[in-house]
Amino acid sequence: MKKSGATPPDGKMEKGALMDNEKTYKMLLDLAVDAFFQGDHEGNLLYVNDKAVELTGYSKAELLKMNISELFPRDTMVRSPLNYLLLSTGQTIVTVRDIIRKDGQRLFMEMRSKAMPDGTYQSFFTDISERRIAENAVMESELKYRNLHMSMMDGYVYVDMQGQIKDSNEVYRQMVGYSTAELSELTYEDFTPEKWHDFERHIIKEQVLLHGHSMVYQKEYIRKDGTVLPVELRSFLIKNANGENEGMWANVRDITERKRTEEALTESEGKFRSIVESPPTAIHLYRLDNFDNLILIDANPAADTMLGIPHAPLIGKSINEAFPNLEPTGIPEMYKKVATGEIGLQSFEVPYQDERFSGYYSVHVFRTGSRSIAVDFSDITNRRQTEEALKRSEIEYRDTLDSLPDWIYVVDELYKIVVVNRALRQELVLQGLKPDCLGAEITPAFPFITNTILDEVKLVFSTGTVSISEQKNELNGKVLHTEITLIPILKDGNVVKVILMICDRSKEKEIEELKQRNAEQKEVLLREIHHRVKNNLAIVISLLNFQLRNNTNQELTRMIIDMQMRIRSMALIHEHLYRSENLDRIPLASYIESLAYMIMTAFSGRRINFVKHLDPIDVSIETALPIGLIINELLTNAFKYAFPNDLQGEVHVRLEKQEDQMCGLFVEDNGIGLPASSSMDSEKSLGLYIVRLLVEQLDGSVNIVRDPGTSFQIRFRNIVPKKQQ
Repeated sequence: MKKSGATPPDGKMEKGALMDNEKTYKMLLDLAVDAFFQGDHEGNLLYVNDKAVELTGYSKAELLKMNISELFPRDTMVRSPLNYLLLSTGQTIVTVRDIIRKDGQRLFMEMRSKAMPDGTYQSFFTDISERRIAENAVMESELKYRNLHMSMMDGYVYVDMQGQIKDSNEVYRQMVGYSTAELSELTYEDFTPEKWHDFERHIIKEQVLLHGHSMVYQKEYIRKDGTVLPVELRSFLIKNANGENEGMWANVRDITERKRTEEALTESEGKFRSIVESPPTAIHLYRLDNFDNLILIDANPAADTMLGIPHAPLIGKSINEAFPNLEPTGIPEMYKKVATGEIGLQSFEVPYQDERFSGYYSVHVFRTGSRSIAVDFSDITNRRQTEEALKRSEIEYRDTLDSLPDWIYVVDELYKIVVVNRALRQELVLQGLKPDCLGAEITPAFPFITNTILDEVKLVFSTGTVSISEQKNELNGKVLHTEITLIPILKDGNVVKVILMICDRSKEKEIEELKQRNAEQKEVLLREIHHRVKNNLAIVISLLNFQLRNNTNQELTRMIIDMQMRIRSMALIHEHLYRSENLDRIPLASYIESLAYMIMTAFSGRRINFVKHLDPIDVSIETALPIGLIINELLTNAFKYAFPNDLQGEVHVRLEKQEDQMCGLFVEDNGIGLPASSSMDSEKSLGLYIVRLLVEQLDGSVNIVRDPGTSFQIRFRNIVPKKQQ
């Protein structure tokens, strides 16, 4: 039998049962984990809570003399002034802005604002800087997200950039009442009421296309049976391998029950109920009954959203009945002590799992009245997973450094040593030095570190560029020749650490000195030089690969890959010289064949047939270098762009001897052809512009035939120096 004062049959609390009086609500505001601001229709602040004081650095007295616009940077207010008219709709408006604290620090906030019946407005500010960092760190592939959402209780839908529905899960199909086949013939706008079209287009333009995702927003669907369904959704942008916008997917939740609840609560509870509904965090309200059982008396809609379960059936149940797996943790007993005033506010992080939901949560519990508490909690599952992923990444990073034979220091922005790899620790022990130097500031007191090296470390921190230098060191009476490579580690575009990779080049130095003293070994020395150049270019390629792993900019990635191909074409020349019996000339046919197969392997696989006809021609390295770069640009363009959408085709390369020491080089394909806008005279077509400059360097000529396919016809004079006797 229900006791007097229990919830009505529709699961809603009467206004008086939610909070004892206005004083209780203000106490709730002062204990809230989010900053709260109340102002008039012109933005003049009328009331702020303690969290607002902590967040802004101003006192309450100072804040109550301010207009809320004074908290925002001037540039932000110029670009996006506060629009109080948006609040006239009666909805909670969610925006993202940065604010300036009293001490000048800039913070990134999520701002939830709502107009009140008395003409004032209320805003909750949540610091989302950490959340934004966590979101960037844990983004995974689109396939993983699709599988995740296909198994969720929420609806999942995927559309192309024209809005055509390409995929959905069963929950979504039941939500809108259409079958898979029916949905495939529709766009999402076909069953979205006209009044939402401009609003949703604005969301896609200003949020999804700019930031890769939208904030959570609400709209309506017209179901197949004609009924209107309110939904809450968040959309994400999908890009293809070329970085082009391919489609969007969204998490969609039926919020019919929540809408009904919100409307009923607004009618019955007014102003103060809005305060409870506004926070982005979830809230559970408990009260001790006459038998000291902790009873769940209410929960806000954010709790439904966060846990993915309806709370209405749980209202009136004890905490152990509502959340049975909390009982072994001792948390219910701790809640009771807070409710009775035995202990004060409690904050902690805890995992929870049962058959309905699972996750990791940050919890704040505080007393709201006699024998009553509020539990404010946030889902931090993603943050915890990110932290664990970062820990695993750090272990792998250290293991990688330990596996290298070179001696390695890693220093942070304060020039503190944070990593010493295994090879360096072993060397320090062999030299009778202390291997444990972590946390110490790097100085010339450490082996291989000189004032010059320290200056170069500072330069790498300021420029973000790789530095390679050689130096002579004396260690325990032994002279060592070392090569020190300084590699920046970037985070968000800033250098946060520098790796000092020290390679003992003493033996190589001895070999070089020996070669210099023996004139009869000149050819061996020249061969070694070419080998070293090839190796150094390989190091540059490896360093670019290292940069690629830390880069998220697709355009920069493409540019780095193109640069690597150009470097490989030069390295291949030195490889041919290194293996050639004649160091003053290069067999051009063999070089072109090796370069072409390298490029074909990198870009086309087996779908593009490579056909060659190469006359045996020897050229000097001065001629081979531009020829190699020309081949690299033309074949790379052909394999990347001439056959889109997995088309098959052929690429032909011909090298011909002609009269009067002239040579002909022809690169042709039967692909889709060059765009009409492509020009060898414009830096906008960088590859063609480079080809023109290289042909001019050869004193040659180039002609382009565009139909059918594309044909580059290059002629140059081959002047090979006579072989020295």
